[in-house]
Amino acid sequence: MGCGVREIVERILQGKYEYAEKKLDFSTPRIELLVSSGETSEGSFTIFGPEDKLVTGKVSSTEIRMEVLTENFSGSPYEVSYRFNSRGLSQGDVLKGDFRIVSNQGEYVLPFVVTVRHEQIASSLGDIKNLFHFANLAKTDWEEAIDLFYSSDFISIFKGNDEQYESLYRGLSCVPGNEQNVEEFLIAISKKRPMSFLLDQKELVIDYTGLPHDNGILITRNGWGYSRLSILVEGEFIMLDKYEITEDDFTGSSCHLKLRLRTEKLHSGNNFGKIVFCNAFFKVELPVTVSVNLTGKHPSAAYQEKKKLVVQLVKTYESFRCKKITSRVWVSETGKIISKMNALDDKDIEFRLYTAQYYITAGRVNEGKWILDQLAMEVENVPGDVLYSYHLYLTSLCSKEDRVINDVSERLEGIFRRNPDNWRIAWLLQYVSEDHVMSGQRKWMMIGEQLSHGCMSPILYLEGMNILNEAPSILARLESQELSILEYGAKKEILSLNLIDQVVYLSARVRNFDKRLFRILKACYKIKGSDDVLEAIVSLLIKGGVTDRYAFEWYEKGVDRELRITRLYEYYMMSIYVKDDGQLPCEISRMVLMYFSYQSTLEYDKNAILYRYIHERRQEYPELYDTYVPQIEKYLMAQLDKGRVGRDLGYLYKNLLTKQMVDASNASKVLAVLYTSEIKTDNQKMCGVCVIYDKCAKEMRYPMSGGRAFVPLYGSDYTVLLVDHDENRYAVSVPYSNIKMMIPGKLSGYAIPYIQKGRENLDLFLCDLGKNAYTIDMENVGRYRDLAESEFVKKEYRNEIQSSLVRFYYDNDFTRQLTEYLLAIDPISMEGHERSEIIELMVLGGLCDKALEWMGTYGTYGIDAKVILRMCNRLLDKDDLGVSAKEIEIAYYAFVNGKYDEQLLKYLEKNFSGTVKEMRDIWKAAEAFGIDTYSLSERMLVQMLFSGSYIGEKIDIFKSYVRSGANADIEMAFLSLGAYDYFVHGSVTDRYIFERIEALAVQELPIQDVCKLAYLRYYATEKSSEETVNKDVAKVFIKSLMANNIYFPFYLEYSEIVPELSHFADKTMLEYRTEPGTHCHIHYRLAGEEDNEYHSIELQEMYEGIYVCAFVLFFGEQLQYYITEDKEDNEDALTESGTIQKSDITKNQSDSNSRYSLINDIMIGETLQDYDTVDKLLAEYHNKNFVCNGIFKPIQEKRNSEE
Repeated sequence: MGCGVREIVERILQGKYEYAEKKLDFSTPRIELLVSSGETSEGSFTIFGPEDKLVTGKVSSTEIRMEVLTENFSGSPYEVSYRFNSRGLSQGDVLKGDFRIVSNQGEYVLPFVVTVRHEQIASSLGDIKNLFHFANLAKTDWEEAIDLFYSSDFISIFKGNDEQYESLYRGLSCVPGNEQNVEEFLIAISKKRPMSFLLDQKELVIDYTGLPHDNGILITRNGWGYSRLSILVEGEFIMLDKYEITEDDFTGSSCHLKLRLRTEKLHSGNNFGKIVFCNAFFKVELPVTVSVNLTGKHPSAAYQEKKKLVVQLVKTYESFRCKKITSRVWVSETGKIISKMNALDDKDIEFRLYTAQYYITAGRVNEGKWILDQLAMEVENVPGDVLYSYHLYLTSLCSKEDRVINDVSERLEGIFRRNPDNWRIAWLLQYVSEDHVMSGQRKWMMIGEQLSHGCMSPILYLEGMNILNEAPSILARLESQELSILEYGAKKEILSLNLIDQVVYLSARVRNFDKRLFRILKACYKIKGSDDVLEAIVSLLIKGGVTDRYAFEWYEKGVDRELRITRLYEYYMMSIYVKDDGQLPCEISRMVLMYFSYQSTLEYDKNAILYRYIHERRQEYPELYDTYVPQIEKYLMAQLDKGRVGRDLGYLYKNLLTKQMVDASNASKVLAVLYTSEIKTDNQKMCGVCVIYDKCAKEMRYPMSGGRAFVPLYGSDYTVLLVDHDENRYAVSVPYSNIKMMIPGKLSGYAIPYIQKGRENLDLFLCDLGKNAYTIDMENVGRYRDLAESEFVKKEYRNEIQSSLVRFYYDNDFTRQLTEYLLAIDPISMEGHERSEIIELMVLGGLCDKALEWMGTYGTYGIDAKVILRMCNRLLDKDDLGVSAKEIEIAYYAFVNGKYDEQLLKYLEKNFSGTVKEMRDIWKAAEAFGIDTYSLSERMLVQMLFSGSYIGEKIDIFKSYVRSGANADIEMAFLSLGAYDYFVHGSVTDRYIFERIEALAVQELPIQDVCKLAYLRYYATEKSSEETVNKDVAKVFIKSLMANNIYFPFYLEYSEIVPELSHFADKTMLEYRTEPGTHCHIHYRLAGEEDNEYHSIELQEMYEGIYVCAFVLFFGEQLQYYITEDKEDNEDALTESGTIQKSDITKNQSDSNSRYSLINDIMIGETLQDYDTVDKLLAEYHNKNFVCNGIFKPIQEKRNSEE
């Protein structure tokens, strides 16, 4: 633009002005940009200027981030390109600024507004702005919601009230595409309830008759969202068409499932199974019963009733033999059952046999014998040998003859040989055969054989128990058959004391733990609570290494009874437990305490119970406690080294851990155990625990076993998720407990001095955050510097720590560390307010070069103007503030925000170039400070010449410039343009302009015609009463103009000082203004003349569109006229019309004696009817005319007379 400015000065000095109004138009009145954070956005706007003019100029921006790619422009239309860099801005930031357009067609400001958008996610329902919108989307289109949930943009939704769920989302979004985790998220934030499913039946009952067919199950879902169901089957005979149901399997809200039977897996009778429908949020079981009856016959109600009566009969007999009821009661109850049998079916052979035995037993032998006789033929025709054998047995009861009994015995033995696996026949034989009746050993062997055949009848168990109670020595081993019989006896509590002794004796030979034997021994101890039985129980448990809760009861009894059993005290402690209320089931025996007082090889958790117990009772056992102290301390150190913790161990840490026990080798483990919590759940499918801290970039994962995990939890800003083997995660659907093992208290202070970096440093940082604040001091500054660079800490919190570190270094005058740290900080990852704070600290710390570099990259948005002022001053002190556009704009930012001083103003006065208004503001401030503004004034004046801009202080600036010694060309150009605007355009112009024109004229400097004209017009028409014109100057100006044939009506005001103007005395002048260079014609005629035709002459252009013509008119004459202009289409356009009338009565004193004046006065006299004056004037006119004709001759006539 410098070249253009010089050219405009030269053009003005050459008298070349621009008449037309200066104007530019723009393609938009305001530029609005919506950008994403970190985005570079480019655009353009178009400048439109006059078509017949060459438009030139320069475009700049008030905002450093807004880069103008085409600063200089020439031509019209012209597209101006720009680029905005939003790197480092935050969502919601709004930057406002202006494009400055300084051109030869004026100065303009085009505002722009850049908004960094809040990232919103597009969906089929519109933008997803919050979690409420997301829940609506999930309800409408579940699949789209799944895709959106796992998109990289979804994290941006967590703003405002939704920010509390960000950690939950980060934990649940780690497995892309997992629908269950999305369901868990929506449930956890209370935006939905789990999907429920209903089955069309509570139980599925199938009657299988041999014909294959499918069975259907209708599943109806209620709700929306995650619809996947796993289907588990119990029962090999069940086969389904699918074992997993998904969204695709539902038609609307219904799904049909087909069940088929694996017939090869079915057995006769009822086959039981079930189908389990489940997912993480729902579980329902459908029992399945398949009844197989290939005969086609179904058991009748009568048959079922018969079976029930038989069972009752056996149970009554069992109660009698177990001595639960007396014989009288037994007989009575049996009689009632027999009556029911006969009432139900008095023809049933089995029932009639039962009746016969009842009569015989009740002493009514004849009645029983009569029934047997009636059945003698019928039983022989019954299939099988059981009822026949039963008949034989009853017959033997009715006869006392040996012959009959022997016959029955022989028959039964023969029948048994045919049916060796029939326990009923075997049982009857025991009461008939002489060998069996007399030999208990033979009976025992027979019972064993039947048991080996699979018999489980309580009748045989009773017989076995009778044999053992009568002859315990028969029991020689404790194997499966023996244990079955003894377990029956234990259940019925029919073990004899001698048999108990035999069992105790044999149990000592058992090498391994057996649960059945344990139950038998417990029954033995209930019957005979001797130490021998107790010793057998305890020994058996120790053999099996049993340390469950139920075993502790027996170890406790053994200790109380002071039994001498190897390792009893160890198993006592190994099985001791802590109840849910935190209490032990009993007081620990003093003998046990003494036993372990010097050494304990127990597991760490049992040792913790032992040591806590002795510590809590140190007042009760002071000497014993003293012997424990060394091993407790050694134990604590070992557990610290292994990082173990628990309730009891936590108690020991709290009460016994000393500062001397903590050093650099175990400090991190101390910190971990102090903050460990127990995460516990009843769901055994869980295999891990994830902890997501709000301020950490990565999740922490810990294993879970048996539904328990010990997890260090720091502070309170975290989310805990349980994880299964399929990477499904649970926040609320799987209940769990979170129990702190201990309250750290002052103990954490023991570890802090030894932790300076690494993962442990992060743990300590999270502990500090648990107090809702953290403070950097001399002891922890190293730790926080390490945290500021840790990849485990989220970016925003690293930035926060960085700012705190810089502030700490500054506040403590750590200049070297501050400098090193500031130079190493990367600003790109910071938020705007964080970067502003760092810049402020850079300036305070003297790193102004670095601060300037940051501002040059990221702009001044959000930075305190006071900070920028201080930076600029420090750089100016070292002469390090350059004059690039960015540096000047940064300095101007401080000024425009009201922060400046003399030094900054001097810099701006020398270097700033913006719009004239902006420079005017700097000029005013500089003037107030008494600063030399010559350079700035000159730039403003030249720019006003170039652009034609106007400011109210223009003349003040010009005066200041002149006082300081103006450049002659610039001053003359400024005066000329001011004169031009005044004379040609009629602009209001300050008197100082004319004073300077006069001054330069007095100095005899070249003055342009427009300056002369303006000067003359001003003093002729607008000067105030106290103003006087310089007659010499005016005379020179008029003569100069007239020499160039330039004349105007106002010249007549100077007739007194310029005699040459007398020849204009008889002229009436008309002044007409239009565009320069226009061909104009005036068409006129005198009113009242006989010739009504208009005469036409071309108007003479005196100066830049100002035309003048003169007419000789006398008083009372009227001249009618109209003016036309030649147009491009060769047609004349009427532009003005009017009447000129000579009506002046006042005489022109300077030329009152001219003949024109006399004639004019004569006409005035006639009009006034002043005939005396008219006569006098006529005489004077004739005299003057005679004299003139005699003295003055025409030049040609004079030459002829001389010749």
